[in-house]
Amino acid sequence: MISKRLLHLPGARMGASLLLALLQTIGALAEVLLLPVAIAAVGRSLGLPVPHALAWVPARPWPLAAVIGGLILVRLLTQAVAKSVSARLADGMSKALSQALYLSVFDPNRQEDDLGVPAQTLARLSTEGVKSVVSYFTAYIPALVQTVLMLVVALAVLLPVSPLAAGIVAIGMVALPLASKPTMGENIKIQLGQLRKYDKVGVHFEHALRGLNTLKIFGADQRQADDLAEESEGFRRITMGVLGGQLRSLIKADVVIYTSLILAVAATVLIGQGGPSRGLSCLVVALAGVRLFAPERQLVYMMHSGMVAIKQGKAIDDILQAWQGSDGESAAPETTPESRKKVAPEEVPATIPEASEEAAPEVSLEASEEAIRESESESALEPVSDAVQMPARISASKPVLGAVQILASGSANAMRQNTGSARSSSQQADQTDMSGDDLPGISARNLTYTYPDGFQALTNLNFILPAKGHVGLVGASGSGKSTLAGLLSGRLQGYAGELTIGGRQISDLSRQDLVGLQTVVRGTDHLFTGTIRSNLDPAGLGYSDWELLDALDQVGLTGLVQSKGGLDAHIDPEGGNLSGGQRQRLSIARGLLRRSPVYIFDEATSAVDREHDATLAALMDALGKESLVLTITHRLAGVRNADSILFLQEGRLVECGGFRELMDAGGGFAAQWKEQAQYEDGE
Repeated sequence: MISKRLLHLPGARMGASLLLALLQTIGALAEVLLLPVAIAAVGRSLGLPVPHALAWVPARPWPLAAVIGGLILVRLLTQAVAKSVSARLADGMSKALSQALYLSVFDPNRQEDDLGVPAQTLARLSTEGVKSVVSYFTAYIPALVQTVLMLVVALAVLLPVSPLAAGIVAIGMVALPLASKPTMGENIKIQLGQLRKYDKVGVHFEHALRGLNTLKIFGADQRQADDLAEESEGFRRITMGVLGGQLRSLIKADVVIYTSLILAVAATVLIGQGGPSRGLSCLVVALAGVRLFAPERQLVYMMHSGMVAIKQGKAIDDILQAWQGSDGESAAPETTPESRKKVAPEEVPATIPEASEEAAPEVSLEASEEAIRESESESALEPVSDAVQMPARISASKPVLGAVQILASGSANAMRQNTGSARSSSQQADQTDMSGDDLPGISARNLTYTYPDGFQALTNLNFILPAKGHVGLVGASGSGKSTLAGLLSGRLQGYAGELTIGGRQISDLSRQDLVGLQTVVRGTDHLFTGTIRSNLDPAGLGYSDWELLDALDQVGLTGLVQSKGGLDAHIDPEGGNLSGGQRQRLSIARGLLRRSPVYIFDEATSAVDREHDATLAALMDALGKESLVLTITHRLAGVRNADSILFLQEGRLVECGGFRELMDAGGGFAAQWKEQAQYEDGE
């Protein structure tokens, strides 16, 4: 079976496949002819009469050696040339297919989900799929064509020995695929089912692996592991079915082959030339017949891999056609090359705002600053230690947040230089108590972290965050924000100094303890194939519809849910049918349902537009009344209403305070704010 679609794939050369078939047939003919030559030579050496059909075999030693040597040389040459042609064809196809797939998948103008193919499927097609298609042209098609040509070879070799035997062998070669067809059809169905099952298990594993942090946070990892184990067992069973089907096909093929040869030998004995030469004729029919059936037997075995190659080749062609049909341009406008580069927030300059998920009214940072100034005019400043001015109380309506305290550290001098404030280091306290009765939420003393490659990302951080309130952690790219988030979540280990949560050293807490204490929401958090409901409740804890809808309403997704048809609306793999901002807001809604003592939002709103950014900032403020909320972001507008702001620079804590206090200080925070304001005003 030859698929026309596969003939148009990059690098496909049908002519090279036909040349391979011809070379292999010539080599097989030389090998088959060696058998009667050898039989005739042995018969003569034993003094046996040679059949008339073998009279052409030279009797003298030198001519006989020349014939044998010539046939061996032909066999070796055809093998060498066929091997070279096959290698060139395989190398050319592999490179052409891989390059075409690479260009289609990683086209910078194409959105990630344009092709609608999971990443695991793309990975399989670019490796196993390419290899399978190459084998289709270098092995399957040559074997298919050679099988037809071997029918001519069989008649040419056996007709002079025994016409009846030649006819029986020819009938057997024609009957073999017919005998295997019923079993083969069923086997192909099983094979394609196995391929689909393999793809399903692979995609499921990929999604579970990418979302492992999310699964652990929401206690759904064991449930996913059980589902994967069940699917893997199903894949094992269907794989055994494929192997069993291949074995049945080969058994049927062998029955046809050996039945044909037995009948051919019997016909030679009964009807062939009489006398002692009859034995030599039977030997030629038996031995030559086995070699004549070899390509067809191989084809029966390869039929399954041929069907897989056709299936995968068509899938590759679909991807290439989809890419070429779009002229290399993405049909979805929501993601641009610039916004795709912001997957790792720490790599994005703090002065460049994220792309909006949808159109939003322009809101300048200067206007926001004015609003903050007006609201702060109604509140009184609360003095704190002379060493570091503590944040101003934002409003009487906000919970009184115990001061975020900066401890004595090596970063004190840097703080004084950046804020321009004259602060006396002699008055800095070691670790003072916070105002209010709350126990510390998170605290650090001389916290230092060095990566295995020797890079010191954090240096002598000292701070105390209360049990409740909204704290912003900001700084330029590379300032250490994500490193601190990694330490708090337990993802990074091996820090120096102290880092506690709820009064307990994070290094002493188990992964389960950390998960119970905090909810970490990242801008790159994973969404699973399923529904809005299943993504909000991946562990199946049974939240009520009211709870789910309330969480969605808090992040401004009520309209989206209504437009899609409710909580059971479908979510594509990795949230492909949602914008970047919608995916992030859905992840935040999922985190709200946990109601944990500590929330860490690590660049959780990097793709959210400014309108919804303001909504989420207000949500963080409200959430801070019941929990400690730590917002890590390079977009300063997202923490302008935070109770306190920590400003990192090159791994050091250089400024701390409320928004107005940091702006009045005229240090690094104020400079970064003005730079972002100029950028946004220039848009």
